[in-house]
Amino acid sequence: MAKAAAASALEFGLAVVSGLALGVDTVVHESVLARGGRTWAVLGSGVDLPTPKSNGKLAEEIVATGGGLISEVPPGTVVSPALLIARDRIQSGLSLAVVVCQCETSSGAMHTASFAIAQGRALAVAEPQGPDRVRKASGGNLALIDPAGCDPALLSATGENAELILARRPVADVVIDSPEKLTRLWERLVSQ
Repeated sequence: MAKAAAASALEFGLAVVSGLALGVDTVVHESVLARGGRTWAVLGSGVDLPTPKSNGKLAEEIVATGGGLISEVPPGTVVSPALLIARDRIQSGLSLAVVVCQCETSSGAMHTASFAIAQGRALAVAEPQGPDRVRKASGGNLALIDPAGCDPALLSATGENAELILARRPVADVVIDSPEKLTRLWERLVSQ
């Protein structure tokens, strides 16, 4: 799904924003680069200390191909849990839509989803497919697409944001069960 999301965004001339984390973020950045597109990595550290260190070469390639590393903290700032959450806010803020490919309920992607709702961004969530192990690793997806709604606590939402989440059934604006849903999402957002 991450590869399909990256490919479909590029077909509409969009750049892709993600967080350089292991897993889905890495797949998205690599997919964009493989297709000659531009991608931007929002960091929870200074731009001179991209994390994880194992993605250092990927960070260099992102910059070398015309994308960039983005951070709201000065160079030399080391990563922290609070800064990772803060970068999720920036990822959503820079985006037309947030696409959640696969996440557990404790994932940073749940913070990004919460920020997307608060910032009025479209939220597209992949419906988990395949074996039980995939579904178990997709608890966040299942909560976001639940027709009965999502517990705001799973999105660390309080106050007005919790009310917004409670009012949405499901929380996701688009449930992605096929790549064609992504195409329709980008068509709608680009034409606005």
